[in-house]
Amino acid sequence: MRVKVFLCLLVVSAYIAGAPVTTEQNWSDSVSLPDIEVSVSRQQSAISRQPSAVSVIDSRLIEETQVLTPKDVSALIPNVYMPDYGSAMTSSIYIRGLGSRINEPVLGMVVDGVPLMDKNMYDHTMQDVKRIELLCGPQGSLYGRNSPAGIMEIRTIQPLDLTTMLIQGEVGYASANQVIAQASVYRPENNSFGWGISAKYRRTDGFYTNAYNGQKIDGGQQAGGRIILDGKINESWRLTGNIYADWLKQGAFPYASAQNGIIAYNAPAGYERLVVLPSIRALYEYNDYRLSLAGSYQMLRDDMHMDQDYTTNDIFTLNQKQIQHNGTLDALLTNKLKFDNLQYEWQVGISSFIKMNSMSAPVTFMRQGIEELILSNANKGIQTVFPDDSIDISNPIMPIPSDFGFCNLGAAAYHQSHLQIGQWHIRAGLRFDYEYTRMDYLSTADLDYRFTMIMTDYEHVHTEIKGRRKAGYFQVLPLLAVSYENEWVTAYGYAAKGYKAGGYNPQIFSTITQNQVMTDMAADMGLHLDMADPRFMDINITQYKPEKDWTFEIGAHFMPAEGLKIDIDAFHIQCFDQQVTVFPNGKTTGRMMANAARSRIWGVETALHYRWNKGKWHGIADASYGFTDARFIDFNDGIGDYKGKFIPYAPQHTLHALVLAKYKVGKKWLQAVSLSARVNMIGKIYWNEQNDCQQNLYALLGATVALEWKYIQLQLWGKNLTGTEYNVFYFRSMGNDFLQKGKPRELGATIKFNI
Repeated sequence: MRVKVFLCLLVVSAYIAGAPVTTEQNWSDSVSLPDIEVSVSRQQSAISRQPSAVSVIDSRLIEETQVLTPKDVSALIPNVYMPDYGSAMTSSIYIRGLGSRINEPVLGMVVDGVPLMDKNMYDHTMQDVKRIELLCGPQGSLYGRNSPAGIMEIRTIQPLDLTTMLIQGEVGYASANQVIAQASVYRPENNSFGWGISAKYRRTDGFYTNAYNGQKIDGGQQAGGRIILDGKINESWRLTGNIYADWLKQGAFPYASAQNGIIAYNAPAGYERLVVLPSIRALYEYNDYRLSLAGSYQMLRDDMHMDQDYTTNDIFTLNQKQIQHNGTLDALLTNKLKFDNLQYEWQVGISSFIKMNSMSAPVTFMRQGIEELILSNANKGIQTVFPDDSIDISNPIMPIPSDFGFCNLGAAAYHQSHLQIGQWHIRAGLRFDYEYTRMDYLSTADLDYRFTMIMTDYEHVHTEIKGRRKAGYFQVLPLLAVSYENEWVTAYGYAAKGYKAGGYNPQIFSTITQNQVMTDMAADMGLHLDMADPRFMDINITQYKPEKDWTFEIGAHFMPAEGLKIDIDAFHIQCFDQQVTVFPNGKTTGRMMANAARSRIWGVETALHYRWNKGKWHGIADASYGFTDARFIDFNDGIGDYKGKFIPYAPQHTLHALVLAKYKVGKKWLQAVSLSARVNMIGKIYWNEQNDCQQNLYALLGATVALEWKYIQLQLWGKNLTGTEYNVFYFRSMGNDFLQKGKPRELGATIKFNI
């Protein structure tokens, strides 16, 4: 089957390549699009002159490295790690030692000027991307919450940025029966109106097998698309409306036992998600004034099934469903004033959002889970007093329904000034952020129990935990940057504050309710039960405060020759009220997010970007390296003291290198041929706070061969060509250790067309 599909791709490619040619436009040249676009990008100078570490991934680099999602982008940027594990809901990001497995991200993601409000949306189908920019370091003064480590701005094709109609698409086939198909049409009807429509589909059988039933565990499919209308009302106003949708259904959580490397569990696991995101953007320009407006509505509906013990035992399962209704509004006004040897630019902005989330997250204890997690713990206390007697529960299963309503409201005002005196630039920014957060909760449990010493019949106990928690947070986020610029260098230094939002963690409710059930049973018998860890009886532990950090960075962007850019920087970060995951001791079902740590981080980054043309030869050399030393200054979770230990999940070294050579044949039968090779290296990664479990440095090798005609390009590509075995995730559940292995060797073929 796979060979037939591959041969069909080659036949189609050869047929289309022989079609009549009516234009001299070269496919690879058409991906270079103008930078003029309607956007609320808040940067005050060219991206190459920013006084911070910046990585730009252009369309050519995207296609050469087979970038499909933001998780693929992270492999191209120093000190950035966005591992592909679990499911599309799992969008954990680690940048310069900052990050976390759950809850709020350290990286903001903005698509065409619209911020994505939930990291569950981050792993989406990217299509018709013109450029991706990642600004590392705190962007809080301009972007506010959840950008202490940076902002990723994804910029797509806009109809009015084109001069003629653009039709493009691709079909591809790869290992694990992966199929990808996409197509798009963008048409500028005239100088004042244009439109575009695009669609994309992906599917795969998956790479990982569940030994329990012999079936692939991570197969699935994903579809998405967008409609865009782009118009100029007059010389001053431009409006762009966009409707984006993304649907995904996949198997998930291919977690293997760390002891034997085997995936084997007996409950269904999967993830389904629908995102609908309409937005509107407006740009008004008058003389030196520029007003950018953006508004969006973001709907997310998802459904997750998980075997939470990840074994063939019947312990407990989770089915989490949520539906979010989010909205954003942003306005930014800028103005430039020019004098003899001085230029002053200011910008003032306001920003607001609302995030409403209705979540249902019932945990179901199977019979074995009731015995191991509830009866075992309860009888330990009972039998210290009555050694010959015990508690018995008759329930074959015990559901713990948990329903939550979350509300987040936020508003901000900010200002940034940019003063240029000759070749010196001074930037100063200040942002005031206020956020209100609320959680309504209801968690219940019902069981029938019997105390063998005094009871012959079972009695019913109902446990209910219900209430509301609310809090407000105010943040002041300053920035001061100084840079020196000439034709070949931008040298800079800055200090800035960023923060990750506070909130509530519903994932600990199963533990709280489980402990309350045991307490209620004891109280029903007139007994007092002392819990081993009383923290996990207190509803206050569901709340966590914002995480704050200060970053100090110096660096330089060198442009010594045409087509060559070299970046180098060094940074130091102090992180306060760090949000860390804390697990109750022993066999437990939940995990807590707590502001229990403080850390210090330092590191260096360097990158080289080179583009050259000489006669019929065209080449790209792109390389980057990042080193991070991230350690706890203070962290004690009640079980251990981790002062001086490395922060888990954050890689110490990241390296990316790509070399591409293209030869323009210039014949009808073949216009150009190119070959690229790339390598990514990541490690060491410590998986826990004890630093006794780790993933050593590993390397992944990839390559692409491309044949180009005037309308068509055929790519033959491979990832992880050496079949390197490595792990992308580790965790502990029920006292057992689990790992997810990285994807094995992948080979594929892609046909792209562009008219």
